[in-house]
Amino acid sequence: MPAALSRRSFLALTAGTAALVAACGSEKPGTVAEDGSVTVKHVFGETKIPGPPTRVVSAGLTGQDDLLALGVVPIAVTDWFGGEPFAVWPWAQPKLGGAQPVVLSLADGIQVAQIASLNPDLIVATNAGLDADTYARLSEIAPTVAQTGQDAFFEPWRDQATTIGQAVFKHDDMQALITAVDEQFTATGADHPQFTGKRAMLLHGRLDHGQPQPLTPTWRTEFLTQLGFVVADPADDPDSADVAIWCTESDEEQAALLADPGIAARGTRNLFTGKELAGAIAFASPLSYPVVAEQLPPRLTQALA
Repeated sequence: MPAALSRRSFLALTAGTAALVAACGSEKPGTVAEDGSVTVKHVFGETKIPGPPTRVVSAGLTGQDDLLALGVVPIAVTDWFGGEPFAVWPWAQPKLGGAQPVVLSLADGIQVAQIASLNPDLIVATNAGLDADTYARLSEIAPTVAQTGQDAFFEPWRDQATTIGQAVFKHDDMQALITAVDEQFTATGADHPQFTGKRAMLLHGRLDHGQPQPLTPTWRTEFLTQLGFVVADPADDPDSADVAIWCTESDEEQAALLADPGIAARGTRNLFTGKELAGAIAFASPLSYPVVAEQLPPRLTQALA
């Protein structure tokens, strides 16, 4: 960060900007201004993007899905887990259209220098653990959008998708995709009345110190509610649920869970996802959630039979 812009002055500047915007009122999110720009609000203030970007870096763990859902192929993506080609999972691979984006890593924090070398015209840094100092450094490279709230990782999926939709000048398209996902889950629930009122738990695919761990944050279980389930209290024992959904990524993880006598005793009331379904639940995007809506209900039906 330049000496002329200290962290304190930077935060004061962004706070002042946010206050000014609030005082003057705001247009509809994603509105293109007379000069052809779009302004996106986020936790560090707001970012003005002068025109539709063509060289987008996805600096967070899941932003590639939101970009690809809108037909925006990023020049760089960030790897999370799974070892998928170019850090893009099967449900999104066709959207690459043969592109081979650079794969970044958050193992040692955001790779600012490498991002700068790519000459981007937009940096999407939602779900990237972004702090104010790193935001300022990235903003010197290109317009940068951050998370909308205090959740630097894994803010609600609709919030991230909305921010990214605005940043690439496709707000209305993204809202339509979000609505379609919600409608798909709701319609699927209506088609499976046997789900209504049943208790479900969504759990990590491995034990932590011998104890089951719920998949968090709590917004991750919203799709189960849309399907008609009652989400069991995370503090409850999985045995109290009608179905325990274990987000296992491998046969080895499933076998390790079944080695626990208490879990094994649940029998068919255990549902083990496998890698692709676990990834689709984790990515929680307009591209991955349709996979969940298609693949999970038949298996839930079997578990509840």
